Amino acid sequence: MHVSIAPHGEVAGSAVGGPLTTETITTPATATTGPTGMTVAIDYDRIRATLMVMGIALHAADVFVSAGDWLVADTHRGAVFDALVALIHSFRVPGFFLLSGLLFAGSLTRHTAPDLAQRQLVRLGVPLLTCWILLNTAQAALLTWHRGGDPWTALISLSTPIAHLWFLRDLLVMNLLALAWVALRRRPAAASTRGTSTRTSSMQAPWIRAAVPIHWVSVALIGALLSHALLIVVRLSGLAYAPGPGGVTLFNLAFYAPMFLAGLAMRQGPPWLEAWLRTPPWLLPAAAFMANWGDAASSTLPGALAREAALAVELLGIWLATGAAIGWLARWRGPSLGGPGRALAEASYTIFLVHHLMVVVLALLLLPLDWPAALKFPVIAAGALALSLAFHRGVVRPFAVTRLLFNGRLPEAVHRSRAAAARGRA
Repeated sequence: MHVSIAPHGEVAGSAVGGPLTTETITTPATATTGPTGMTVAIDYDRIRATLMVMGIALHAADVFVSAGDWLVADTHRGAVFDALVALIHSFRVPGFFLLSGLLFAGSLTRHTAPDLAQRQLVRLGVPLLTCWILLNTAQAALLTWHRGGDPWTALISLSTPIAHLWFLRDLLVMNLLALAWVALRRRPAAASTRGTSTRTSSMQAPWIRAAVPIHWVSVALIGALLSHALLIVVRLSGLAYAPGPGGVTLFNLAFYAPMFLAGLAMRQGPPWLEAWLRTPPWLLPAAAFMANWGDAASSTLPGALAREAALAVELLGIWLATGAAIGWLARWRGPSLGGPGRALAEASYTIFLVHHLMVVVLALLLLPLDWPAALKFPVIAAGALALSLAFHRGVVRPFAVTRLLFNGRLPEAVHRSRAAAARGRA
């Protein structure tokens, strides 16, 4: 399998971004056969759209899990939904952070740190605040009403849960921290290049290649070990669980930051990415089990050492599952995105933002009906997808103000002027 990463379009820096995606992970125009003897094109839009649909399936399945109650809990439940949630959860969010790191690394080569910081604050921060204030508050009021409380209290509450928007919150923090690090390291004379030389990448250093074989096993083991080490350091600081703005914690940042950092580093070391994406797909169920078991056992097993061992198992499962799932999606030789697929990819940011509320609304509507979970689940999943797409096409896409509020897209005139200014600084 051969992997190359080529620039395309404008900056987004997020794996949930819409049509303004920075990078497309693809092979060259001429097919290249890699070490495994397989020729493969990595279609970024397809991966993004697939992970987004899986998110809808995950939250729809949450309604029917047998191991605990979600925001809406149906009386019809089944262990198959627990397994589906565990499977998707093991790689979906880590995969988004990995892709976001790859995209952000490409943006760093084309924009100055201050310019990119402004872009990311708009691209990620504006939709985060909009949906936290509007959609999450509406969802909290609806759930309060359903449980017999006063919905107006929820509407005026200043403690609305951030829910699934935590991904944008943490990604924005990671982006800003990465930009601060880049700004500190860059010399004034190198600022005009708007990027660091790929020749300085530690992942391309000859001594690393000689000491560590480039293989999917080594990538997963190194990733899990470094992730565990970071979590140990963060917990030893005594600040791991202290809530920051928006509920962000050092522990949550440290848990997912290695995936984002892997994307940044593997942009400069494609052989490592190529090796990781060759993780066998048949490992995915076992890796998902490891991640799910470790997640539960790391907080329930007696003894600190046993809990640390469980956390190590969880992290290794996540790295294996992410490599297997993203690699399989990259190698999948299905048809290229047609009209519906392109529409789905274009609306992916909106789908991420609004699908949670749509799932909750549909689950509440179906709650009184004595339908089996096997029927309710596809109705909720398909309905949430359709409503999210309709919201994008009818509300977000047609108007400049809603494109800014829900997709973080500046009006075209402002966007063109900023692009021209950036070219002038080249």
